[in-house]
Parts: sequence; C-alpha cells; structure tokens
Amino acid sequence: MTDPLTLAIAAAAAGKAVELTGQPVKDGIVVFGRKVRDRFRGRPADEEVLSSAVSAPDDGGRVALLAEALRRAVEEDPGFADDLEAAFQHAMEEDPDLLDKVNSHLQQARLEATANDEGVINVFTGTAEKVVQLRDVHGGLSIN
Repeated sequence: MTDPLTLAIAAAAAGKAVELTGQPVKDGIVVFGRKVRDRFRGRPADEEVLSSAVSAPDDGGRVALLAEALRRAVEEDPGFADDLEAAFQHAMEEDPDLLDKVNSHLQQARLEATANDEGVINVFTGTAEKVVQLRDVHGGLSIN
C-alpha cells in the first residue's frame, strides 16, 4: 500500500489539476480525486482538510493533515484502501508528469519533516568536491 503522505500529495495535486480551467485533465487523475472527495463527503472536518490541501498543494502542513485523514480512512475501510491504491496506480501510469510532481513534493515534504526535527540537511545536485556537514560541535575543530 502506498503511504498516506504520497496519497495526500497526489490527492492535493489531483484536486488542483481538476480545479484549473482550460487545462486537460487525465481520467485517472479525476477518478483518483473523486474517490477521495467521495470518501470525505459528509465528514466536515475531512472535507475541510481536503479543501485546504487542494487550495495550497505546496503547503506541507496542509498536506500532512490530509495524509493523516487518509491514513484514518484507509484503516477504517480496507476496501477503500484497495480502491484508492488502484486509482492512484492508474493515475500515475496515465500521467507521468503527475508522478514526477508527486515525487518532487514527497521529497520536499520529507526534507521539511527532517529539518523540523532540528536536523541538519545538505541538499545539492551535481558534483561536490568537498562537503562538510556539522551539527552541535562542542570544543575545537580543525579542518586541513
């Protein structure tokens, strides 16, 4: 089963894609987004969490709340979990750009979570000649 954070990012991205006018949307994305909306219908708190994440799919806090709501929903109903997983896989196969966007947001969300735990993060691409990363150094330090 795909983890709830990944599903939340996909749901927020799918909802945003459906919300935009004039942009063609793949059927798989529509079906995936509809499954999440239908599951949350009649549950005001979950509807608000979904709406909030869709309105700002780049906001890690809102997406994390959606991930928690999805985690509860799939625990409550294993049939929903299976349906959502199938719809997610179909949407990802149908639209590789959505898969790239979800993976990018997922990486960013995980980095933010690590950084928020008072960690030290170095993120760079390309070739690095020399990289030093330190945290909580007590005493002297010499680098030659």
